[in-house]
Amino acid sequence: MSEQTVKGLPLHGRRILITRAHEQAGTFSSQLSALGAIPVELPTIRVVAPDDWESLDFALKRLCEADWYDWLVFTSANGVRICFDRLLKLGHDARSLGNVRIAAIGPATAMTLIKNGAMVDLVPAKYIAEDVASALIEDVHKRGELLEGKKVLLARAAEARNVLVTELQRAGMTVDVVAAYQTVGVSKEDEQGHKILHQLEAQKLDILTFTSSSTVRNFMHWLTEYDASFTNTFMSNVTQHIRPKIACIGPITSQTAREFGLDVHIEAQVFTIAGLVEAIIRNEEKL
Repeated sequence: MSEQTVKGLPLHGRRILITRAHEQAGTFSSQLSALGAIPVELPTIRVVAPDDWESLDFALKRLCEADWYDWLVFTSANGVRICFDRLLKLGHDARSLGNVRIAAIGPATAMTLIKNGAMVDLVPAKYIAEDVASALIEDVHKRGELLEGKKVLLARAAEARNVLVTELQRAGMTVDVVAAYQTVGVSKEDEQGHKILHQLEAQKLDILTFTSSSTVRNFMHWLTEYDASFTNTFMSNVTQHIRPKIACIGPITSQTAREFGLDVHIEAQVFTIAGLVEAIIRNEEKL
């Protein structure tokens, strides 16, 4: 949708920055455009291959060929896509997963699993790592099984919070953590970054959205590296509720934003893109 948006739509004319990876931004942009907003994309993270595939390939072979794991846990759709790509390269697919139970952190991750032919056994009520751990532990108890000795494969980003691992290990489970991918930040020389900085300086962006802690960290690192002198002005504007507002997908992302000194004006109650869009609409209705 062009900047000549249709009046009467709930987000008419709002310029909203999307900081998630390029390959994940499309659906978010489409939803915002349909509501009259003007989405502006600055991918602050890129998903790239891990330093080597050895650990992941070894774990996947154990999973498919030795029926080694009781649980396979995914905390992102990226992890699902990359793992199933590696499975194909190793001569396997979803049919090779045997009796392993599969947990997904949220509906987007679950949907990606289903698209790859896998069954999803568990999605927690809240889409955060803490709830994945508690839901998994509760599931084992309900099935009348012992936690001790259960083997869990967690395929995730190379850099991630350890709360899920800690909680499962504390319950007596054995957790193998393997890097399915890693994320890298936006380059200082990024051409789109130049344009975004000018829009920030001119206060032309109404809302900045963050869909993970890594998008917050990489945005702030990029901003500081790019123009440290402007960063203080930007922080002051955010704190004084001058454009732009900060919108986060959930409490973990919000916590990271606050650790960087940002005020969070909008937080989704349901930790999905749809939930974030709904939170933005509710905020606009209050104005």
